[in-house]
Amino acid sequence: MISYFRSVLPSRLILLLILFLGLQLPLVLWGIPGTAPELLHMLVGQRMADGYQMYREIYDNTAPLTAMVLWLVDVLAGRSFLAYRLTAMGLLLLQALLLNYNLNRHNVYVSQNYLPALLYLVLGSLSFEFNMLTPLLIGNTFLILSLPYIVTLNREGYDNNRLFVGGFMLGLAALSYLPLAMFLVVGMFAVLFFAANTFRSMMLMFCGFAFPYAMLLTYYMYTNTVPEFMELHLLRPWQLQVTFLRPPSDVAILMLIPGLLLLLSLISAASLPQRLVFQVKFQQLMWVWLIVSLLVTFTRDEITVATFILLLPPIAYFSQFFFTSNRKLWILNTVFLVALAGVLLLRYRTVIGINELLQVNESPMLLEEEELARVPMKNSTVLVLGNDISYYAYNKPVTPYLNWQLAQRHFGRLSEYRAVFLLHENFKREQPEFIVDKAGLMPELMYKLPNIFGKYEQTSDPAIYKLK
Repeated sequence: MISYFRSVLPSRLILLLILFLGLQLPLVLWGIPGTAPELLHMLVGQRMADGYQMYREIYDNTAPLTAMVLWLVDVLAGRSFLAYRLTAMGLLLLQALLLNYNLNRHNVYVSQNYLPALLYLVLGSLSFEFNMLTPLLIGNTFLILSLPYIVTLNREGYDNNRLFVGGFMLGLAALSYLPLAMFLVVGMFAVLFFAANTFRSMMLMFCGFAFPYAMLLTYYMYTNTVPEFMELHLLRPWQLQVTFLRPPSDVAILMLIPGLLLLLSLISAASLPQRLVFQVKFQQLMWVWLIVSLLVTFTRDEITVATFILLLPPIAYFSQFFFTSNRKLWILNTVFLVALAGVLLLRYRTVIGINELLQVNESPMLLEEEELARVPMKNSTVLVLGNDISYYAYNKPVTPYLNWQLAQRHFGRLSEYRAVFLLHENFKREQPEFIVDKAGLMPELMYKLPNIFGKYEQTSDPAIYKLK
């Protein structure tokens, strides 16, 4: 099978697409329960589709470009887990084909083939979390789009605009997920490796990176949203306190196959014979890409399998060296088939009933049906004072307070006049039918803002208040 994809004939691409759809579609169409991160993204998209301004009328730290994608999906398909996952599937396929095309076009290997795309799509099918439309997945697309522009052999006065475009793509990646700005380091190394006039080329790339931010800030100036954008997104403190959304042992089990393939591939890459200077420099650049990817992955405030999407490009690149090495073909085929079988078993473990054997717990990520069934209200407008967003699954959010952590800028400062005043203004514009008080703040709110919160009465559930 490996030898079949060592060619770039169109038939290989067709089989690659069939393999990808065969791996991905059954589980996507089967209907995996929704996850809390997906629901939060849907709420952002829905609020924007209803005409509310990000950061000024939606308090969330979702990056601007990601928010625009969420808005577009909501406009086209509404609040649909299937639509979000099909969009993520499309982005994953696009990334694999773009990466493979760029690697072949720049002759970074001895021969052209579809092996990088094959490994990218197989490993990208490892977990349903890679089917989640996350800021990292969106930003990773722009990182791959930047690659052909930052590795161009640049000569003074020749095609200088390519580095500007490369920086622009890196800027769009950062606008999708802010820590991806660290990939400017990859761009800087690319300039050092490939550019003729290092300082001038570096400035071109930095200008390209800053350009989308300049356009965005201009727009926010006209809409009077700059302070909120700076506070809620751009100047948010980088927290180095790592939290795993699911047990670290589960993440380790699911990432075992990519980790072993990466290890075998790095060993193979280290023992390569002498190659062209460009190929050696490109490999050095991919080492930098791998290190930066690991740094971004492990400095996120929340880590799960979906955060490892950044490692797929370097793994796909380095894996080609292992699968085109001088080892016997049956060994290479066996390694690939074992990896493919492992991906299938891990992806469909709940369907085929082996999850109890593997003991991989999905529940920390999923919105359980039993939990959603206990929500007493349906098709109503709701505000949750707390972190439990399951109440929004069948209801519509109102007021800007989607993200409870960011809502603390008001609810956490009830002793300050300005915070109470802003609460009054926000609730004067929108009043939910139900308030779910998981934080125990309603008595204080009813005392300090009786004309707003005095309109609510407690239901049979003491944590739920209904508009009179």
